[in-house]
Amino acid sequence: MNHFDITQWTDYARGVTPDAERAAMEAHVAAGCVRCRESLDLIEQVFQSARVESQYEPPPDMVRCARALGSLLTPQRSRLSRLVGRLVYDSLGDPVPAGMRGEDRVSRHVLYEAGPFYVDLRLEQEKGSALATLVGQLTNRAEPDCTMAEAPVLLMARQDIIAHAVYNRFGEFQMDYPPAPDLRLRVALAPPAKRLELSLKRLVSETKPSQRGTRSRKQKRNPTT
Repeated sequence: MNHFDITQWTDYARGVTPDAERAAMEAHVAAGCVRCRESLDLIEQVFQSARVESQYEPPPDMVRCARALGSLLTPQRSRLSRLVGRLVYDSLGDPVPAGMRGEDRVSRHVLYEAGPFYVDLRLEQEKGSALATLVGQLTNRAEPDCTMAEAPVLLMARQDIIAHAVYNRFGEFQMDYPPAPDLRLRVALAPPAKRLELSLKRLVSETKPSQRGTRSRKQKRNPTT
């Protein structure tokens, strides 16, 4: 028995097979050829799945986030499309209140400025935990009351993405990540062709509050002359 190959059955399912050959293929399957029947069934399943996929429309928010995510990972040709944040506040330099015990939690609060934007970040890590938590908020000081368009935020260690999140309409986001050196934060901005980058090298999660307290007490007992 001569069988028809997969390309012939593909043309059959597409409706481009000549009438004479089509009639021969139908008669062949009707005669009980299991092999060709299975080939035809497979092709028809593929075509059915393709028809369903072609009718699917992803949500606009998902499309916008995907485009913004691509802009974060694609090298930028112009430096004008990239905003680099500058550290303007670090809680590590604040004095530790007398009697405060912070042995069980590391907490760090920093503020970055980049163009018209502020990025407020808080780092927290429980003692002995393998993960740290980064909580942040992006605000536009030029338009403080505007609603933010949701977009992705990437936390990177060199070229590796170790955590990611999507900030909400208030610019808020949160992510858990394994501490690593050379941390950088990439934030998508509107329009998607722009991005904000922050170097987090100074966010040293290993700094212990108890050490800060000890250093402050030593400085108090031995003032600089």
